Amino acid sequence: MSDKAKTLMKQNIVLDGLYHGMLIDPPPECGIGRDVVDMILDGGVNCVVDSIVADGHPIDFDELLVQVYSYNLLQDLIPEKFLLVEKFEDIERAKQEGKLACVFSTQGTDCFEGDLRKFSIAYKLGFRVVQITYNNECSIGCGVYVKNDTGLTRFGEQAIAEMNRLGMVIDVSHVGHTTAMQAIELSSSPVIYSHAGVKKISNHIRNADDAHIKAIAKTGGVFGVCPHGIMNTMDLNVRPTVENYIDSFLHIADITGSFDYIGIGTDRWSRTTLTNNMKRISFDRITKGFFGTFDGDSKHVQGFNYYDEWENLVDRMLARGISEEDTAKILGGNFMRVFKQVWK
Repeated sequence: MSDKAKTLMKQNIVLDGLYHGMLIDPPPECGIGRDVVDMILDGGVNCVVDSIVADGHPIDFDELLVQVYSYNLLQDLIPEKFLLVEKFEDIERAKQEGKLACVFSTQGTDCFEGDLRKFSIAYKLGFRVVQITYNNECSIGCGVYVKNDTGLTRFGEQAIAEMNRLGMVIDVSHVGHTTAMQAIELSSSPVIYSHAGVKKISNHIRNADDAHIKAIAKTGGVFGVCPHGIMNTMDLNVRPTVENYIDSFLHIADITGSFDYIGIGTDRWSRTTLTNNMKRISFDRITKGFFGTFDGDSKHVQGFNYYDEWENLVDRMLARGISEEDTAKILGGNFMRVFKQVWK
């Protein structure tokens, strides 16, 4: 990798807008005595937004509390390299101290059990990003797999207002397109897609069209592009590359007039381990055919498919003519701008 890429990553905050599974045992190549935090840090990432609860299956507030407890245990166990984020400055401090900053998020809102009061409790527990639905219906609105997306519910409208008041960043990844647009238009704060794809690059159901991308930019938000292979190709028989992934950056910049609204959300790297295979089978049972033809070792685009390939992504971005300043924004600066603006 080029020295320019290494220097750029070292000098700037590198932020993964959507990670999950921090507590899952790492793959064998991690090495004895090491853990996933080591792999993330070695790859050059300083901060992850970690969806510690997700609505793939029914989940409640008690499970949210269990996960909060578990992540606090992790911080107690490895405080020299892991920091739970409560305020914006914690991310900057973690970078300075060589630690991984971890921001709590959700994928879905079943955990709040239709109770507006639990949003404020969750904020006090450290939740700073909330994805308002997963793939199905919930008390807030419709997920992207719902055939008849009826938009935000009355409770959903109240929840948007409450998250704005608290200082929670609203995430519309996985959200039905009608529900997402209504949330974007209703929010008084910047809205994000933490991990999604671009419809013009791949016609995947989870990807957003130009109207949604422009609406996100209008709020001052960020579109976190996900490197899932299925979300970066029109041909599911051909594995896309990092060049196809970067095409999404260029398209977003073209339609918004700037690189200021682009980020990265990996949705966690994958390898064919027993645990990962079990997760894939479980997920496929509720979202049939989601992974397409790509196995656990090729879930993401070729060239940006694992913890140690961030520098390769930066190299290719620079080679494609994206400036160092704009590359730094995409790597984390844009998400940081939103966090600083929204969090209270």
